[in-house]
Amino acid sequence: MRSRSLAAWAAAWCAALGLAVMQGCGGGVGSGGTGMSEGVAQGTVNGFGSVIVDGDRFDDSRVPTLAEIEPGVLTQTEARLGERVELEYDTAGVARRLMVQSALVGAVETVSAPAGFSVLGQPVLVNADARRGPVTQYAGGYAGIGSVQAGEAVEVHGFVVRGASGFSIQATRVKKRSALSAYLKVTGLASEVGPADFRLGALVVGTATATVLPEGRPLVDGQVVSVLAAAQTLQPGQGAAPARLRAAQVRIRSLGDEGAEVYVSGVISASDRLSFSFDLDGARVSYAGALVSPSGSVLLDGQYVQVRGVLTAEGAIRATGVKLRDGRNEAEAELKGSVDAYDAATQRFSVRGVSVDASRAEIEECPGGVLADGLYVSVEGALDATTVIAKSVHCEGETDDATVERKGVAESVDAAAQSFVLRPDAGTPLNVRWASSTYFKNVTVATLAGQRVEVDGKLIDGVLVAQKVSVKSEDEDEDDEDDD
Repeated sequence: MRSRSLAAWAAAWCAALGLAVMQGCGGGVGSGGTGMSEGVAQGTVNGFGSVIVDGDRFDDSRVPTLAEIEPGVLTQTEARLGERVELEYDTAGVARRLMVQSALVGAVETVSAPAGFSVLGQPVLVNADARRGPVTQYAGGYAGIGSVQAGEAVEVHGFVVRGASGFSIQATRVKKRSALSAYLKVTGLASEVGPADFRLGALVVGTATATVLPEGRPLVDGQVVSVLAAAQTLQPGQGAAPARLRAAQVRIRSLGDEGAEVYVSGVISASDRLSFSFDLDGARVSYAGALVSPSGSVLLDGQYVQVRGVLTAEGAIRATGVKLRDGRNEAEAELKGSVDAYDAATQRFSVRGVSVDASRAEIEECPGGVLADGLYVSVEGALDATTVIAKSVHCEGETDDATVERKGVAESVDAAAQSFVLRPDAGTPLNVRWASSTYFKNVTVATLAGQRVEVDGKLIDGVLVAQKVSVKSEDEDEDDEDDD
């Protein structure tokens, strides 16, 4: 098997996209250009307009969103609320690279409601309190922890929380999958590292035939690693003997080289106020001299924070800023897009595929003070297990850089010109153009003609430049479908 870093794979993908898309692959982050430097951000998706990660807005329109679901293979996907992502960015607010990174893919072993469950020997904690981090989102038919059953295939997004006797994964998103995928995934803190195996919690991972990435970097105790392994290599535990898994690939987490600027989020653990340090998603953070916000906040174990800092030679983070995110000083979720499937009786609708409950919201600047399908809105609110509970819904015009949604039937498909005509149920047909980075969901270019589709993209000189073209399944919600 060839060994390539994700950066190399992403660069190869970008090189195939053409000149216009290359500008995005090599191009911008920020809160809309509010002064971020180039660097890497790892965090939790808490909104869309562009993709919003822990309150920071990134323009993701010029690059594909990718996930590694089997060793060395990048699959195009889309970011969803509660998922953990890693992106590279520059000061212009345009993402250069966007990777969706699940923590666990496997079968539920035990359920300990309401606290959590276990997957592949790893304890998973769920969260319903915004003061302790992002409220865990559920998808694929799950309504909450009470829906999770042993034996079900799941995909878990979350971050590592170090404890006195090990670690756990605090889940930001739990999705029920229709079946186990060909490759299982497990993430955690490596321990008892030997020449042919190591432990991740209660699981023993064999490494004799595995590719270890980055190349040349040795496995040592305490590293955060993600393992991909063929599902058939899992050997259940017998009595006192632990379960074993034969790794095909072990990826040691690396945010970059010494001096790189990073944004990382997670829950504080193993804090030491004497040395002004704590653990965050497996990385040691030194915050002596850092700006802590809100001003006067005391940093304690169990708090969810976003850290801005610089990588040291040892892979630790020297923080320049620590922002406490507890749902009090900022919106838990932010959405910008068109109202869809509005129900006047319940005041519920969706924006960018996310369910919104506006029954208690302040409706601002909307015609007649009421909502309707097609209105372009900005939503801020709190989160429950499956829905954004809106505090405010503000109607506004579609700006030039806004991501908009349009529905209709695809006609006059021209594969060579990468274009088609979208004929809505009412109104004027719209010309649509796609690029190599456009995500086609549940449809292909070959099957596009005659399909009723939804197109997400930007209107440029009267042409809708598509970021996603999708066909919604008749028997399940869009968010319930598996990408692989």
